Amino acid sequence: MEFIFDFFEDHLKAAVAVKSRRPLALGVFCFILGALSFFVAMSLSGRLSPLPFNWFTFALFLLWELGSGLALVAVLHLIADFEGRPGSGGELFVLFGFANLTWGLAVPLALIFLAFFRGAHWPLTAAFLLVGLYNLSLKARSLQDTYQLSQGRAWVTLALPYLATVVASGLAFVLAMASVVMQVMKGFD
Repeated sequence: MEFIFDFFEDHLKAAVAVKSRRPLALGVFCFILGALSFFVAMSLSGRLSPLPFNWFTFALFLLWELGSGLALVAVLHLIADFEGRPGSGGELFVLFGFANLTWGLAVPLALIFLAFFRGAHWPLTAAFLLVGLYNLSLKARSLQDTYQLSQGRAWVTLALPYLATVVASGLAFVLAMASVVMQVMKGFD
């Protein structure tokens, strides 16, 4: 618990402690708690409506969180390694797990906003967005602490995988639409 308290109170002390011990199991546990909090908050807010609230759906969600967390850490470590920055992907994974604990704020916020703004969806969306931005800021700080990056460089490095995903998705969509248009045009011949 001392690691987690230090992460939110004195992040440099937490980074040094994680570097010396590398508690990977604690990082996985924090990812699990963060995923559970987000899953419960999404369920309370009705945003999981097409999916049932059960263990199987949570297991799929947890696998997605762990897989995407590992992939993000791997890509960020690769970028930092290309730049010649010393640091550990294991340390970054643990710190990202600590950052995912911020999703614990989503559950009480969802309950409060559902109690006071029953029909409005925008306050709850804004609350989720704020918690998500706080999560990203802690991840950028973790990247900064792990690889000794400046704050701006940490934000740019963190944004690169997200931007690459958006560009690749957009390109795949454009190519798919071009293929559909070509098939329709062939049908008229």
